[in-house]
Amino acid sequence: MTFHHRKRGPIETHLEEPLHADEVARHVHISYYHFHRLFHAMTGETIGDYIRKRRLTEASLELMGTRRPILDIAIDYQFESHEAFTRAFKKVFGLSPYAFRRKGIRPVVNSKGALTGPRLRHRVSSISLEPEIVGLERSITVIGLQDHSNLRDNHIPDMWSELLRQRREAPPGSLGSTAYGICQAMGAMPVHDLSEETMFGQFVGFEAAGDGSPPPGMAAYVINPGKYAVFRHRGPTSLLRSSYEYIWGTWMQAASWKLDDRDDFEQYGEDFYGTEHEDSIIRIFIPVNPEAGASG
Repeated sequence: MTFHHRKRGPIETHLEEPLHADEVARHVHISYYHFHRLFHAMTGETIGDYIRKRRLTEASLELMGTRRPILDIAIDYQFESHEAFTRAFKKVFGLSPYAFRRKGIRPVVNSKGALTGPRLRHRVSSISLEPEIVGLERSITVIGLQDHSNLRDNHIPDMWSELLRQRREAPPGSLGSTAYGICQAMGAMPVHDLSEETMFGQFVGFEAAGDGSPPPGMAAYVINPGKYAVFRHRGPTSLLRSSYEYIWGTWMQAASWKLDDRDDFEQYGEDFYGTEHEDSIIRIFIPVNPEAGASG
């Protein structure tokens, strides 16, 4: 039995019971010290943080799906008081449990799914747990197509298909070989408020070549220079959402860097071999503010 499978049981089956990390370590037959280091190396978070966020996620589902008193839910998930539960809940979801229940929209960013099976394999092999901080020195002009989408009705794959069709008809030398997928925020919105229905702008295209003028039917978008936290996603595009779940739900919550007011984007270079290739590399650029990071 692998380390992955052995550690599934004691965490998921004890979310509503007292559970300490040393108990989980005993279950997988290694010392607490080595378990703590191994868990962090494999997942990018500590075992204590993971257990707390799993409990808060399950509590959030009960808040949404039942009318049980908030204190009863808090006690079930091992919080000693209403106040302690509220502080922990607000830190993760940006709202008090009461306000979260009234709002009635399940967020997609900070929910913590069970780290088992495919999700754990993805965390171990498909996403760089620590990004490279890169300074983009110049702007990049991208030529392509623009539309709007959301997570529930995602038609970004259709945009890529149409882009590739139009690329074949574009004047020779007008488009480069590096592709970009750019997520455009539609107005100021806290990360906690993002849901399956949140609309966002999407631009897909290739780096401009020649004079940078878009061919008929296409538009231009300029990626701004600045600091970016760059993650490497390895594998098919169908797993990209899992990579974003890690970036927003785990890394960003613990990072000293703060988000900057620029759009994030994906870069598809020479080591992207196709949407279903296990070794395809997609670089995910998250704009960060170095001044906010230095102060915090």
